Amino acid sequence: MKAVVWKSYNQLVYSDVQEPQCTDGSVKIKVMSAGVCATDVHVISGNFDNGKPPHILGHEICGEIVEIGKNVRSVQAGDRVVVETAVGCGQCVYCRTGNKHLCINGGEIGFPPFAGGYAQYVAAPENCVRRIPETISNDAGAILEAVACPAGAVYRIGLKPDDTVLIQGAGIAGLSFVQTARAFGVKKVIVAARNETRLDFARKFGADITINTKKENLTERVQEETGGRGADLSIEAAGAPATIEQAIKLVKKNGKVILYGIPDDTAEVSFPVKEMIMNQITAYGVTNNELVWEPLIDLVAAGRIQVNEMVTHCFPLRELDEAVELLKRHPDDLIKAVVHPWEI
Repeated sequence: MKAVVWKSYNQLVYSDVQEPQCTDGSVKIKVMSAGVCATDVHVISGNFDNGKPPHILGHEICGEIVEIGKNVRSVQAGDRVVVETAVGCGQCVYCRTGNKHLCINGGEIGFPPFAGGYAQYVAAPENCVRRIPETISNDAGAILEAVACPAGAVYRIGLKPDDTVLIQGAGIAGLSFVQTARAFGVKKVIVAARNETRLDFARKFGADITINTKKENLTERVQEETGGRGADLSIEAAGAPATIEQAIKLVKKNGKVILYGIPDDTAEVSFPVKEMIMNQITAYGVTNNELVWEPLIDLVAAGRIQVNEMVTHCFPLRELDEAVELLKRHPDDLIKAVVHPWEI
């Protein structure tokens, strides 16, 4: 089969490799679309340590099951599926409490030792695949993992109808938080970003208030929009040291903060401990939630969360290196890019 192999740092090679084997309890999937994640870009360049090359990356996957292994019961060949990439042992305390992404013996499809979706076929454990209806396109399915993580964070922590939510960042994560908060029916969604095009996207996907931090004082605007209290939930979805600090300073007393954006390993983050203690702020580091997949698929199928509209760029698999360069440049019109393994 054709695949893109991460050969060494900053080197991707489109080549022929052996197809994965369908083992006991697993399925073999014909990959129809794979999302290109910024995390992969950082891994490829060596700025984020999550395994060593050579390896087939790609953890945002949609396709069709073409083969099932022994003892597979819940899915069958021909099913269209997305891949929930956390692989758990099923026995540890994390797996038994709905947190298999924290499994002490597991890993993640797309990162060593589990081959990922930048290939024509991928193998996955049965409990890592979720069926999707025909109303969800392959490209929407491919980036569903990128939506599931932000949605899962909100699903885990919860929201109330009278909450005001502040979101810093208007990339795929920030826009997913916007739509999830809207689906929860909150009172007000505020989005802050440095780019007006990004803020246009935020408004399109449901933000009530947008703040251009290049032109406006963020603290003053948040205070104005919250009656001087601060946000009930403050979400950091940019991964920058400055916005991480602001996320804690802009939440109300006794409020909640979601830390989602991951800074580079070289970044120095100043954490406002005094504000957290004196204002009784609770901060959550959240990355995944296996329990959110079924309700999220239902919301997407019902049109309450618009995923397909967030796919802005498509490439054949052989041009993955071009997609990676696009993410590095990060143009204003980019929300999410996907690659198609079977496109010539």
